[in-house]
Amino acid sequence: MFLSLPSELIVDILGLLPARDLAAALCSCASLSALAPHAWQKACQTRWPAWAAIAAEPEAQWRRQYELLSLREQEAGCLPSVAAVRQTQQIVTERHRAILTEWLCEVSFDWDLDSTVVFKAVAYLDHFLERQPVEALSRFQLLGLACLRAAMGDARKPSQLEDMEKRLDAKNFAYISDGTYTAGEVEAETQIIAELVPQHLKRCPNAKMFLRSFWYRATLRQVVHADEMHIYTLASFLLQLALLDLECSGHAPSLMAAAALSVSLEAFDKEAWPAALQQFGSYLPSDLAAAKARLVELQASQAAEQLRPIWRGMHEQHSYPEYDAEWSRVVLIFSCASRSHLGPRGASSPPPQDAAAMLVD
Repeated sequence: MFLSLPSELIVDILGLLPARDLAAALCSCASLSALAPHAWQKACQTRWPAWAAIAAEPEAQWRRQYELLSLREQEAGCLPSVAAVRQTQQIVTERHRAILTEWLCEVSFDWDLDSTVVFKAVAYLDHFLERQPVEALSRFQLLGLACLRAAMGDARKPSQLEDMEKRLDAKNFAYISDGTYTAGEVEAETQIIAELVPQHLKRCPNAKMFLRSFWYRATLRQVVHADEMHIYTLASFLLQLALLDLECSGHAPSLMAAAALSVSLEAFDKEAWPAALQQFGSYLPSDLAAAKARLVELQASQAAEQLRPIWRGMHEQHSYPEYDAEWSRVVLIFSCASRSHLGPRGASSPPPQDAAAMLVD
């Protein structure tokens, strides 16, 4: 009887179903599967009318858009309250948090971890800071170690189980604390984090994951060439700078990823946020303005004395000779806190100089 209804009414009804039920209905009936694109579109329009309006395009893959919009909805429930962190913490300052976060980034590079892991670890850290005061500054590094260890465990894949078990040994984490903490203390603190962090936060994508998704879309729609990795690398660096900033933790990861990519595109004379990315990310250029301004300010103000040399050292040599000038410019940006070279090349800016000279900027 249901199938005898007009197609438009069937689509309207399907659009009201939760994602799992909608997918099951479309897969279980050949007659319904033909309506799948329209049903997913209707579901997006019903649940997120404002976002879906931006996402609309002739070739929209509406099931993929539904998944992306679902992630954007989920991340809103995972954001820490910056005001609550500031109110809860009486001993740990934002400067202390920045120092610890930068050190966690260093460890992630030294251990060759997937770059998304440190973002997950910092999300766990902020979740703790929002809810529980750190009683002694001497225990703050232990908290950071526990968050990194918990994040590594939650991010591991089935194919990595044996190797990851060795890397997750609490003794390894005690060792990099220069003996400040014992393996037993690391284990106990990790258990506290594992029990405190909710499942939805463990599953929530972070800014680096969204950046990868936006970059894939940008190359797919020829916004950039796949070899223009200097643009992606600069955006990745800006996201790590943002990790050091408590204020940025209150912004949605997808928003920060979009803003970082937009700043980087603009820096290399690309359209800052073209229609293809607006439709995929469901952000308008105006939505990104405040986050972009914050990222530019961080590049101008964050010394990041440990992080910048790491990024500079990793990218002084590259495999894209056709973009040598662009990579040289990126290295200059990495080298020190400065507004120089981050703006569009058409804008009035000082001529390129040696990276070492930039250190006195």
